[in-house]
Amino acid sequence: MTRKLNFFSVVLLSVSVTACSTPHTLDKRVTKQNYKDVTLETNTKVDEPLRFWASEKPEFLYDSNTQSTPVTVQGDTLNILALSGGGANGAFGAGVLMGLHDKGQLKDYSIITGISAGALIAPFVFAGGDELTRLDDVILGINDKQVLGKKNFLNTIFKDAFTNGNNFIEFISEAYPEEMIDKIAMQHRQGKRLFIGSTHFDSGELMIWNLGAIANSDLPNRIELVHKVLASSASIPGVFPPQFFEVNDNGAVLEEMHVDGGLAAQVFYNPSNFDYQLVSEALDLETMPQLDVIRNGQLKLPYKQVNDKGVALLTKSLSGLTMMQTRGDIYRMKYLSETEGVQMQLTYIDQDFSYAKQSKDMFDLSYMKAIYQYGYDKVITRELWVTDLPQ
Repeated sequence: MTRKLNFFSVVLLSVSVTACSTPHTLDKRVTKQNYKDVTLETNTKVDEPLRFWASEKPEFLYDSNTQSTPVTVQGDTLNILALSGGGANGAFGAGVLMGLHDKGQLKDYSIITGISAGALIAPFVFAGGDELTRLDDVILGINDKQVLGKKNFLNTIFKDAFTNGNNFIEFISEAYPEEMIDKIAMQHRQGKRLFIGSTHFDSGELMIWNLGAIANSDLPNRIELVHKVLASSASIPGVFPPQFFEVNDNGAVLEEMHVDGGLAAQVFYNPSNFDYQLVSEALDLETMPQLDVIRNGQLKLPYKQVNDKGVALLTKSLSGLTMMQTRGDIYRMKYLSETEGVQMQLTYIDQDFSYAKQSKDMFDLSYMKAIYQYGYDKVITRELWVTDLPQ
């Protein structure tokens, strides 16, 4: 009886401490009535929205009155790159991109989008130059100790995640220093656009951050804001704490909670079915826009017998749901690209990749190196791009 009382005392104490330790109270949170109307607190002029909902057209990309666009293109084609989520499988996308770079086949992308793992890759491609050559070191340098730090799985119940998130933010800060953010701003000024997706958790809707515009802004916290956006896009609920953003509601300071963009979409390219043909026409381009999609994962679950145990069943179920969500996102993109005159091609991890993790780590280094090399070799020795999903 004494042991039971001690156990429940510990539980109650933990709940009490947790309740007192978090400053993110619900009374400071945006509400159902105002969440679409709040704004980022800015005292500076911005030429473009720093963010917008996925249900809103990015009309700043095309002015119907002047039939002009701020987007620029090197060559005769508007090239768009969409990078999906995938956790440790993001090493595949890094391998593909470095393979294309080394082979001299990496396109000059005017529009780059990223979610979750794809959000962490996208800035390197966008900044280009010396920053791109750091991509493999950064992605393959990710390990559990570096980004997870000390783990306490009870915190998943009593707090917001089993890590405190400090290590992850430190990783983001070191991987995307101010010098790199200045290069992102320069690319934005030169007519490129970088869009990163996170999930506005209370509404479940996809928020798209105009990261180049943020980097190019006069905001005093622009560096911190870039870091927070990247962290939020990759903050897997339960693993990393949510990211909170201060917003303004008619003078009142409120908070938004954002998590992994993959909860709302695994990959995206045209918010609210925006027609990129308008951009091509404004630039007098005769060729169709080209959309390249890198899926950091498979597009068909392998056959696998599963024990009828709770954790195993839950894991397989979540994998199945994510797979169906991904296929749905890509089928939607394929349909829209066909109807809007965009040439779309994609690459993903085929079922011939069978290397298994060598440890229980979320970011198993040997696995990530193997999948990176798989992506790299797919450029060098195999047909990289396809136009159809596996049946």
